[in-house]
Amino acid sequence: MKILKRVAILLLSISLIWTLLVLFNSYQIFSTINEYAKATSNNSKLDELDASLEKNSSELLRYLSIPPFRQLLGGLGLDLSPIKPEIQFATSNFSQILGYEKPQRYLISFQNSAEARGTGGILGAFAVIEFDRGKLKVNKTGSNAILKSISTLPVELPDEYFRLYGNNPGIWQNANLSPHFPYGARNYLELWRLQFGESLDGVIAVDPTAMSHILKATGPITLDDGQEITAENVVEITLATAYKKYETDNAARKEFLVKIMDATFQKLLNKEFSKQKLPSAIVKGILESRILFYSKNNQVEKASINTRISGVLTKTQNNQYRVVIQNIDASKLDYYLVRDVEIKSLTCDAVRKTQVQVYLKNVVTNAQDLPAYVLTRADKNKPKELITGQHRFKLFIYGPYKTSLIGGSIASTSTIQGKKGEELGRPIFITDIDLAPGASEVVVAQFEGGTGRLTYVDQPLVIPTEVTISDSCKS
Repeated sequence: MKILKRVAILLLSISLIWTLLVLFNSYQIFSTINEYAKATSNNSKLDELDASLEKNSSELLRYLSIPPFRQLLGGLGLDLSPIKPEIQFATSNFSQILGYEKPQRYLISFQNSAEARGTGGILGAFAVIEFDRGKLKVNKTGSNAILKSISTLPVELPDEYFRLYGNNPGIWQNANLSPHFPYGARNYLELWRLQFGESLDGVIAVDPTAMSHILKATGPITLDDGQEITAENVVEITLATAYKKYETDNAARKEFLVKIMDATFQKLLNKEFSKQKLPSAIVKGILESRILFYSKNNQVEKASINTRISGVLTKTQNNQYRVVIQNIDASKLDYYLVRDVEIKSLTCDAVRKTQVQVYLKNVVTNAQDLPAYVLTRADKNKPKELITGQHRFKLFIYGPYKTSLIGGSIASTSTIQGKKGEELGRPIFITDIDLAPGASEVVVAQFEGGTGRLTYVDQPLVIPTEVTISDSCKS
């Protein structure tokens, strides 16, 4: 009994000390945030506050990451340790990002993941938000219907970009063909400047699935017509049923999407959300690569490079793989695309060999009932006799930085259908896939090189990728 009593006292003491440390650092953080409101645009003072905020946030995260307490916080949806790099980045650049030096205006790209692009999906709707000394306001919202394209890409890009994606004109929906988010963000910002004569400070990308996470924190939104949009139905409504509902009026469909976006913003502006659930929503969105951030400020952008929200293809030697879908038929059939990825070690010699196998399936079952807009085939060299619901896209399998592509193959053919490519030091196996409803395909690529454990970065589409990693190498 004495031993149990001593153990209980010890555990109670540890918990008490932990609680006091957490409370102290939380107090320091809130005190620092309050100091921002008093600070002028004096850079040295703001830099000092940023440094203090980063230090105390790092200390707090360290205490919150202690296993038993982390498990407890995880059960409450308050475990922030998985996004520690993002939090450190945000706190160290707090004053710049939230407009304490000068107001910061960001373009928000709501990506339509039913039509795949490198960073997720095409820009379907947009908003311009402004942070002025920490206060948020929404300046403008709209759909891509009002956005004008130009004849050439608005920013200079390397030759390898054009070899991969062609000499596309400055079309908003093609601005983010590359999974390297800064390319797309720079295109967006320059397209915006050319059309509206306004220089914005950065870009934030989100998608309907990220919005579903947010709605878990805000609760449902109700539109003027009484329709209720919830965390459970927002993805299906925006990316599937809206096409049927507004089959003969695409402009009305886009306006409908803007109304959903506006209503969600209003919830956030009115602070109608659960303070417990919102952090969990943000964590999930970041971990799924559904929230991306780009700043035109070189210092801020450089600081973000090693975070998930940067969407950067970093020039770092590792063993990171990714599979990217590019919709090339202008359909909305990526809503129905299943992707399974298996990554496994082949050899663990001085130069490692790794295989990536991609299983793809078009799970459309009601093709005859789908609207024509969803079924669009605008691609060149399409088959003369199309099966309704047939979907064509490009598949890009990326190896790690400074590795080599050994080769690739497609299960349905014995002829060479793929080609090699490279982007920012990463080898790529590229091939076209054309899938009828219910059809599937398997594509395999092998790579040589890589350092460290096998990892994977998912392209955020509607159906999450099923990923299996078999790493038989020790490092």
